[in-house]
Amino acid sequence: MIALIFAQAGADMGLELPLSSLVSSLSAAGAAVVVTYYFLAFLRDHGDDQKRVLSEFRSFHALSQNTYQNEIDRLAERREHALAQFREQVLHLTETQNAMLKEAVATMKTIEKSLEGSRFTIGGIETTLDTLRMALRALDAVLKSNHERANAVPQRRSEGDSP
Repeated sequence: MIALIFAQAGADMGLELPLSSLVSSLSAAGAAVVVTYYFLAFLRDHGDDQKRVLSEFRSFHALSQNTYQNEIDRLAERREHALAQFREQVLHLTETQNAMLKEAVATMKTIEKSLEGSRFTIGGIETTLDTLRMALRALDAVLKSNHERANAVPQRRSEGDSP
């Protein structure tokens, strides 16, 4: 029917188109329209599928990104906590070491004073020993002298000697 209308319109314009040519042109054009229509429907359907897949991907990506960021935040918090504990332990060890060093210095000063007192005492003992040696020598000399006097035998007088 459409072909007859086009044939009539062509005749009115002074064009004579064979009816078969007109029908085949219309069939080809109709087929192109139908193919284009189905192709556009296919693209629309696939476009909706692509939008759905893209939306799902974006949701999954956002969820994955949030999970990843939460894990990074958790690890950063653990790292900061571990560093704080490490700093606290180092500070405690340093304070303990400083206290021990102060005690060691005080002990060393006490030992130095004790050594100085010991040196003074040893010097006094040496002086006393020297004095005692001299006293012993003097006593030995006195005893020897007394012993020699006591051992000295008086000579007897003979009867012929007169006093």
